[in-house]
Amino acid sequence: MAIYHFSAKMISRSTGRSAVAAAAYRTAERIEDHRQGLEHDYSNRTGVLHTEILAPDGTPEALRDRATLWNAVEQVERRKDAQLAREVTVALPHELTDAQRASLVRSFVQSAFVDRGMIADVALHAPGREGDERNHHAHIMLTTRSIGADGFEGKDRSWNSKELLADWRESWADHANAYLREIEVGREIDHRSLEAQREEKLDLKERALERGDDRAAHELEIEAVELDRDPLPDIGWKAWGMERRGIQTTAGDLWRDAYGRLEQVREVVSGLRERFAETYARVREVAEHSLNGLAEALRGADFSTLEAAHEQVRESDREAERSIEQDRDISRERDDGFSL
Repeated sequence: MAIYHFSAKMISRSTGRSAVAAAAYRTAERIEDHRQGLEHDYSNRTGVLHTEILAPDGTPEALRDRATLWNAVEQVERRKDAQLAREVTVALPHELTDAQRASLVRSFVQSAFVDRGMIADVALHAPGREGDERNHHAHIMLTTRSIGADGFEGKDRSWNSKELLADWRESWADHANAYLREIEVGREIDHRSLEAQREEKLDLKERALERGDDRAAHELEIEAVELDRDPLPDIGWKAWGMERRGIQTTAGDLWRDAYGRLEQVREVVSGLRERFAETYARVREVAEHSLNGLAEALRGADFSTLEAAHEQVRESDREAERSIEQDRDISRERDDGFSL
């Protein structure tokens, strides 16, 4: 199933970073940094599927070129601790095609960033050869200054608000889910915390029990189990860079440990769903048998035969209830190795 990931960080000169170097690395290109007199050559890097620059109407044509754009950013920022760019990273649904993922990112970037006045440099990356094959993701570098006919103008501080970040996080989920619904994927992504999602599932489960919908309650309980875990840690761009070069890091070990626990939770949940499906298959079989027996008894039967048929139906109902309760007890078992 698709996962939700949205992170936003600043690329700052105070941490020794360069907007030119970051853009060259994200897009697997060779770009010369005019300010530092350095050449950043990542043209041999693999895994970059698509790149493009999206800019507001009226942006000077020269700034639609990647090298010109980020060198201009470096030039306009004078402070030694300047915030050069914002980088947004999103996980892309593996259920989509490459073309659909590119269209999804383009649609989101246009509405969330470009329409607000930012220039966006987009790079879609394939999963790493050694990692999870579902790990499609996109890096989006964003300018921090408003743009005019003559180039960059002042900083727009409103782009740093927490409220806007929250809006971007929700908007990304909305855009991705719209594409997932088009291909009829049953599960959608959610921008809220795992704890908030779990509390909602448990509340919906209680409502299902109140209206006597045991089947819905059972499925909601399983979904709550799946959400009862810690989120994957964000280990930072330095650690990711070292890991990609084959250098094992402490932060990387923490991520692998957390991911291993996530896979174990998913395995347990998969087992619960299998038992859930088996239980209701048995219930349907019992119900069909009961109805067939009742129909046979009604055809020309006397009162005693009819009463026996009714008792058969009642016993079948009791058997179905025992089966559901037994399966519910199984699903509540907790493996000592997990926090379920």
